[in-house]
Amino acid sequence: MFDKKSLESIELIIDNHNEVNEDALNLVSSYYLDITDVRGSKIMEISNEEISMMIRVSDKKIYRTIKFPNTFKSSDEVVTFFYLCLAEARKKAPEDYPKTRIEIQIEKTLNLNTYITKVKNKKEISSNIIEITFNGGLESLPDLKNDAFMYFIIHKNIDHRYPENFVMQNFRELNAKKDNPYSAAYYTIRAYRENEIDVWFVLHDHPGPLANWAEKVTEDSEVAIWGPRSTFTPPEGTDNFLFIADETAQPAVLASIDNLEDKFNFKCLFETQDQSSQFECHDPNNCIEWIYRNDEPAGKGSELSKRIEELEMETDNLYVFGAGEARQISSIRKILKQKFSLKPDQMSFTGYWKRTD
Repeated sequence: MFDKKSLESIELIIDNHNEVNEDALNLVSSYYLDITDVRGSKIMEISNEEISMMIRVSDKKIYRTIKFPNTFKSSDEVVTFFYLCLAEARKKAPEDYPKTRIEIQIEKTLNLNTYITKVKNKKEISSNIIEITFNGGLESLPDLKNDAFMYFIIHKNIDHRYPENFVMQNFRELNAKKDNPYSAAYYTIRAYRENEIDVWFVLHDHPGPLANWAEKVTEDSEVAIWGPRSTFTPPEGTDNFLFIADETAQPAVLASIDNLEDKFNFKCLFETQDQSSQFECHDPNNCIEWIYRNDEPAGKGSELSKRIEELEMETDNLYVFGAGEARQISSIRKILKQKFSLKPDQMSFTGYWKRTD
C-alpha cells in the first residue's frame, strides 16, 4: 500500500491530469494502449499495481489498465512511469499530432540555465513574509514577467560557495544520494531589474529548509537558481481576470497584475493569516480583497472557498489564475469549474505547496 503522503499526492495527480492534462491522457490512450477514435480519457484509480482508465470512444465508454513493471511504493514512481508511457506514445503518434501540455512544459526545461547569485539585502513585507534581493550573476536572466518562477537551490551551510560550474544536473545527481547537502524549492520573482531580482519568502512556525535559510541568510550569501518558467497563459483576447492566492502565490499575482494593460479588468482574492500579515500594495481601484484565516492553519482556511462560492462574475473573456496549497487550490478549481462552466484554457491553477497533516 502507498503511505498517507503518497496517497494524497496520487489523489492530486489524478485530479490534475483529469482536469488539466486530458490531452496527455488521450495521447496515451491512442498510442500507448492502441485505442482508435479516442474522444476523451480519465484516470479512475491508481493503485500500487496499475493505472485504471476510462476512455470515451464514439458513443461508448471502455475501461483499460496500464500495469506497472513492479509494485510501486511512492507517487514519484507513478509520475516517472506515466512520463515514460507518454514518451512511448509520442514515438508511435503521427508527426503532426499536437504536443500535449505536459510535453510543452518539459520542452521548456531543456534549455534553462543555472545562475549563481548573492543576497544583497532583506526587508520585511508583513509579519510572515520577507523580501530578499539577489544581485549579480543574473546578466543573462530573461524577464518573463508575470509569474516567472525559479528553482532555488540552497546549501545547509549558509556560508557555502558554489563550485564555478555548478548546474542543475549536479543537484539532480546529488539528490539521489542520502547525504545530499542541498535543498531546493520553487519561488516566484516579485520584481526584475537588470542583474537583480526581488523574491518573497513566507515564514512558518515549522519552516522547511528554504524558509529557514531565508530567515537566517545574510548579505553576500550565495544561492543557485534554475529557470525561469511561467504558467500564466491567458487565451488571446482575454481582458477580464480573477486572481486567487495565499501568501506563497501573492508575489506571482502581483507581478502578473503589474503587467496587465490598463484597459483590462481584474479582481483579486488574497488569503492571509490575519491583519498583521496583510501588506500595503498599489490598488487604487480596490480590486484586491483580503480574506483572513484567523485561527485556521495555512492550507485549511475555509473563508476563501466561501467567498468564491459567493462570486458573481462575467465569464466572457475571463481568465482565472490561482495558486497556493495543493488541496485547497484543487478544491477551488472544482468550485469555479462547476459554478461558471469555464473552459480548461480559461483556468491556470498550481499547487505551490502541500500541507503534511
